[in-house]
Amino acid sequence: MIHHNIFRGFVIFCLLFSFTVAPSFSLTESVNLFGEINSADIILNDIWIEPENPKNGEAITIHGSVYNSGTIPTEDVTDAVTIAYILNGEIVEITLLDNVLPGSENGIVISSGHVFNAVPGTYVITTIINYHDTLSHLRDNQENNIVQKTFQIGEKLPWIVNFDTYQRYNTETNEQKVTVRGEITDILLKKIKSQEIMIDIGGTIQEKITSDDDGQFLFETSIPFKYKPVEILAHTNENSVVTSKAQEIFPVKIRQNESALALEVDSQPSKSNLKDAPLTVVLFKDNYESLFEKISTDKHNDQSFKTENLFLTTLPSEHRYIAEIYVEGRILDAFQNYFPNNVVIKKEISVVESSKIQFRVINEFGDPQDNVDVNTWIYSEQTNERGVTEWIEVLPTFTSKEPYVAQATFPDGETSWSEPFLIESEEKKMITIVKGNQS
Repeated sequence: MIHHNIFRGFVIFCLLFSFTVAPSFSLTESVNLFGEINSADIILNDIWIEPENPKNGEAITIHGSVYNSGTIPTEDVTDAVTIAYILNGEIVEITLLDNVLPGSENGIVISSGHVFNAVPGTYVITTIINYHDTLSHLRDNQENNIVQKTFQIGEKLPWIVNFDTYQRYNTETNEQKVTVRGEITDILLKKIKSQEIMIDIGGTIQEKITSDDDGQFLFETSIPFKYKPVEILAHTNENSVVTSKAQEIFPVKIRQNESALALEVDSQPSKSNLKDAPLTVVLFKDNYESLFEKISTDKHNDQSFKTENLFLTTLPSEHRYIAEIYVEGRILDAFQNYFPNNVVIKKEISVVESSKIQFRVINEFGDPQDNVDVNTWIYSEQTNERGVTEWIEVLPTFTSKEPYVAQATFPDGETSWSEPFLIESEEKKMITIVKGNQS
């Protein structure tokens, strides 16, 4: 642009003039002033846009507030202090800074002029004062010369409500003390203060609370102990709110310094060979060197029990637990979590047999072998006249360290084995067994 070229020429002229005419620009003078009372240190305090909430297509101006924390006016150092305005990584304007007298009371407002037109979206605006470094670094602290902010133009940024639920059982009242702690921010993680939030517990307790200056909120109450989970929601009446998924108060009696693990077991479809099989939960505390406990989901006591499709077990809190889940001796899942005090960690465990295998049994000449019983783990089928079995639904292999191996039992009593094999979730695979293979 023409005015940019004129401006750049003016800046170059000022710089040349300063080094040839004005002695205050000399390096010697800068060194002499360093550490003494004579200095100019400009500070960019804040930036904003006007209008604050522009309409589509409206011209936008970037403003900023500047003051001189030094002891001499900026013009005593240089006549050419530049300001760069950068929009989403591109320079959109460069202007000159007026003389700034020392003292915060002499601060001024800078302006870019109209630099872009409002279009809905997110904008990162960076303003840099002393862009061409005409104030010697011996005088001006460059770290306070840059401010960057993100602005949303158009549709309001969605808010996010995040919260955690804590529960503790009161033996004297047979009640659950419930604590809900959370925060509300926009999608750029800016805290939303003084916002009304609704806490809904099981549809029977509905309370309004307000977020503080840090966007945080806290709610405490007591409810009667129930032998089923109770749902908790935290939300606002705003339309553009993304809330955490509903949480639950679980039917477990957690005391002080305790937490709990809740396994939600999904054993659909009903024809599954494992739908009634108990799970074995192996827990390690803090690391694999410390085995904490082996628990079977079909055994109930004060610490571990099953209700509907939930298995719950209480644990000492403030530890990280590593859990391995087994069914009929095969590993099904594994995870690790830190368990804070009075928190229930819920995990969903699926024992759906989603993979399929089919066996083909032949002799050493490749002839199909019928009426052969093929067994692998808990699954079994018999070959037909073509030497193949029906498709068998099986669990996918969880780890390469635990492959399947199938045994074929022939009508004459001879047995042979398949090679070890793996199968992924929802995969269909045919496995060939050769009579006489003893591997």
